[in-house]
Amino acid sequence: LYSKLDEYSRALDAELEKGKQIQKEFLPHELPRPAGWDIAACFHAARQVSGDFYDAFMLPNGCLAVVIGDVCDKGIGSALFMALIRSLIRVFTGKISLSGVSISAGDGPAMAAMDVEVGTALGAVTLTSEYIAQEHGDQGMFATLCLSIINPETGELAYVNAGHLPLLIIGKSGVRALLNATGPSVGMASGLKFMSARTRIAPGEVLLGYTDGVTEALSPNEVFYTKQRFFAVLEKPFASAHELIEGVKTDLFSHVKNAPQSDDITMIAVYRQQPAK
Repeated sequence: LYSKLDEYSRALDAELEKGKQIQKEFLPHELPRPAGWDIAACFHAARQVSGDFYDAFMLPNGCLAVVIGDVCDKGIGSALFMALIRSLIRVFTGKISLSGVSISAGDGPAMAAMDVEVGTALGAVTLTSEYIAQEHGDQGMFATLCLSIINPETGELAYVNAGHLPLLIIGKSGVRALLNATGPSVGMASGLKFMSARTRIAPGEVLLGYTDGVTEALSPNEVFYTKQRFFAVLEKPFASAHELIEGVKTDLFSHVKNAPQSDDITMIAVYRQQPAK
């Protein structure tokens, strides 16, 4: 009996490890590098598979799409929905064409450039939410996510924040602006309405998205990392997206020490470089 249980346990571990490797394939292998911009990310799953995800990719019109999300619950179910939602966002922004047809929500040639970005973000999130609700509503799964579309030339940003933690715009003195929720979580029900918003990333500023696994990370004596400590770290100077992410990670994991990770930890940073003098 024990040998059979041990055999079953090893087989299960092998399948979960395979799932972990497959899930990694759904995260970007390389982050885009538009001229004048620097992007970095980190992803630490609490279990072998995760419901957190991030993405960054260039759109056919030259804009940069940045996504961060968190599927409800944990484990295999969340990981499957993470893969589905990530793929749907890519299709509905027009990053991927099906049978040669782009399914982007902002293709009208008469639209101004920024209107295209707003329409694409709003359409992609709305269509993704509707698909999840209609096709998989009986599973009771939903996700918070924020899709930002950046014009690399101007720094203008259009975004839809579907129930996610506010993304942050950080300058020399710390957090300058919060990109608050503009709608509910994705997939909670059919017919949900989302709003879009606009802002701008100035040279020397960074857009930072994160999941609640950052601020709610626990120390060995079960004390939260907290938003206050997180924001204090963001006041320190940084010269790149990678430097900012590494600074947060260093402080965060010095807090966690050897405590078991209680939730997935995910961040993505997009830094607009200062022009050369």
